[in-house]
Amino acid sequence: MENFLEKQQEFFFSFLTDSIDNFLLDRSDETFYVFALDCTIYEEGEINLYFNTVDLWQETTDYYTSKNHSTSQLEEMKYNARDWDENQRFASLHLFDDWVEDEQDIETVLDWLCQQMLLLVETDTFERIPKTKDFKVLVYDHDEHVFASQERFEKLTMSDYFQID
Repeated sequence: MENFLEKQQEFFFSFLTDSIDNFLLDRSDETFYVFALDCTIYEEGEINLYFNTVDLWQETTDYYTSKNHSTSQLEEMKYNARDWDENQRFASLHLFDDWVEDEQDIETVLDWLCQQMLLLVETDTFERIPKTKDFKVLVYDHDEHVFASQERFEKLTMSDYFQID
């Protein structure tokens, strides 16, 4: 798996930065508080790229507060792409031609994606993102709790970009 990912490095990173750059072309008036890779690795290495804006999050907060959701429920939703408007997904990619069933392979891919995010924060593309001062970058498998992202990144860095709380 690691050999395969090493060979995919240039392709994936180009896909990532090109997708972000293209998305931002007509979004100069929006401010983002989070960028997430919401993945379903076992399904052919599916990787979905999401941004969420401060304004959309406020709309979500207003809606769910009126439905009596707790503060802790809202905090979890804030960083979980499953709870965002589907239009917040702006690009998708499948790394593989087949399903991935080995749990260790899935973890290897998620760890590799975290390493790609460390590289991303050093780029001009990342610098161009209109972001809040507490902007976050997350990588998690779709069925995981979003805090799994923070746990993965803690093995690599303690940068505030990757810490949810």
